[in-house]
Amino acid sequence: MKKEKKKFRKSVFIMLVASLVSTNFILLPTTRASAATINQDGLVKVIVDGKGFDPQGRMVAKFGSPKIDGIIDDMWKAAPVVTPKYVSGNLDTSAEFRALWDDNALYILAQVKDKNLSVQSGTPYAQDSLELFLDENNDKTHDYGIDDLHFRVNYENTQSVDAGNIERLYTKTQMTQDGYVIEARIALKSVPQNGKVLGLELQVNDAKGADRASTINVFDSTGTAWNDTAKFGGILLTGRDNNAVSGLNPYDLLSLIDSTKKLDLTNYKNANILNDSITAAKEVLAKENVTQKQIDDQYTAVKAAMDKLVLTDEAANAKQFKPVPNEYRVNSTKPGTIEQMEYTVTNEDNSKTVKKMNVYLPNGYNPSDNTKKYNILYLMHGGGENETTIFGGPSESKDLKKILDNMIANGNIEPLIVVTPSFYTNSKDAVKDTAIFNKELIKYVVPMIETKYHTYAASGSLKDLKASRSHRAFGGFSMGSVTTWYTFINCLDYFKYYMPLSGDCWSLGQGNGGIKPVETAQYLATVAKNSGYKPTDYYVFCATGAKDIAYPNLKPQVDAMMKLKDSFIFSADTTKGNFYFIVSPDGTHAWNWVDQYVYDILPDLFKN
Repeated sequence: MKKEKKKFRKSVFIMLVASLVSTNFILLPTTRASAATINQDGLVKVIVDGKGFDPQGRMVAKFGSPKIDGIIDDMWKAAPVVTPKYVSGNLDTSAEFRALWDDNALYILAQVKDKNLSVQSGTPYAQDSLELFLDENNDKTHDYGIDDLHFRVNYENTQSVDAGNIERLYTKTQMTQDGYVIEARIALKSVPQNGKVLGLELQVNDAKGADRASTINVFDSTGTAWNDTAKFGGILLTGRDNNAVSGLNPYDLLSLIDSTKKLDLTNYKNANILNDSITAAKEVLAKENVTQKQIDDQYTAVKAAMDKLVLTDEAANAKQFKPVPNEYRVNSTKPGTIEQMEYTVTNEDNSKTVKKMNVYLPNGYNPSDNTKKYNILYLMHGGGENETTIFGGPSESKDLKKILDNMIANGNIEPLIVVTPSFYTNSKDAVKDTAIFNKELIKYVVPMIETKYHTYAASGSLKDLKASRSHRAFGGFSMGSVTTWYTFINCLDYFKYYMPLSGDCWSLGQGNGGIKPVETAQYLATVAKNSGYKPTDYYVFCATGAKDIAYPNLKPQVDAMMKLKDSFIFSADTTKGNFYFIVSPDGTHAWNWVDQYVYDILPDLFKN
């Protein structure tokens, strides 16, 4: 019996040794261990499989501070190699990842094999690139919160961001004989430690010419992580012993300096103070024995110089992009509510469609109080989206709802009603739907909403809707922006304020804001003149991002409109003009940016 036990133990030992030979392991202090083998240093072996994942299917990050320069240093050898699980489409591209961490940041190394590289597309995700998704709290909230990031960097080291502060990202890239290497550093806000798990997804975009042919994903098999943090996997932080020390951190300062390159310094009266601070910072970074305190002091100095910049009079005339403060992206103590309404539309072919729209009511709205009247904003979604995209439906609290709640609670804007309808019909022609929605808007949506809720319309009659036009605004994103331009063209009698976001006017043809900007601008000016309204009787507040796919079409149209000063008077001051254009230097075609444009524009609605 004893011999059998010894034989069994020997077999188990042999199996364990064989398992360790065929896998990798990372060492973790015993204070974070659950059940694992402990070595003489008191560290635990975290076993990873042949693809680099631990038994819970997570990536594993070893403690260490690599140099981020696009060159793979020896520090990376300690990190397990991760082979992604999911590949969409047939492709000859492959990728491997490694991860490290220290007291300040998470580091990602991507080695991509791809002999056909392209950045031909104007759409960032359609370029050969790496996307990094981080849920620092790992709370998988579906909607992106203030702890969630979505960054992107292509093989030429051009960065873009759909969510989060791009200053937290520092990257270097290098092309190789068979592809490219990306080293990325993401600054962490919370305190990292052994055993902590962060939410993470990594995606490689494989471009063919101007299109994205396929993607490679570590965790997400659905292709929807860009819109749902619950699709992220996890990364376990391990391997730090009690004597480990993080390396020097010049990257926060380097990233800050990179961010200043996006500023047009000709827009500032005192740009020299920023130039001087950057020069001083670079001199400090070049020192052989530079200390962390010296680096941190230079970071503070550059930040202070940026805060002291003063716009020229000409630049001050343009509306400046201001990001939403993080405190506006959390649930308010005075939340509004969302209701959903249904209505039946008779389509052009006499068929009928039952449609829905959501209605945001501000905190304190009282259905029984007819004395309190509310301004109203109709806000349209983009292509492939619906009425729930913008701020959700009943009982939901997406980002824009939180922003609205906090702006109202803090007195930034007067309480208002916001309605999110949908331009889609049963025609299966979205372009056509954007052009004809204005008919449905005036026939069904506006009368229904403004006779149910306490607005400034005395009734749903066309006469009373016209009389209350100064209390009504319409805006939209992407194809919702196209819908907004059509609404301006056809509904000036009913709306005083317009908010086209990331989309040009298609009245003369799809994309003609970029193709025929002068003709498009003149067409819009003619509509305004023929309406009989003066420039003080309508306001157009546009916005997009410099990295938005809509920018090349909207920017030329706006430039052409600026020249037609008898119809469109360009000024950030709404007492002097009726038209402005916000551009975010980092903005992409994503709702995270649109929410911020809405935040910037809302205080200018209903002022005049």
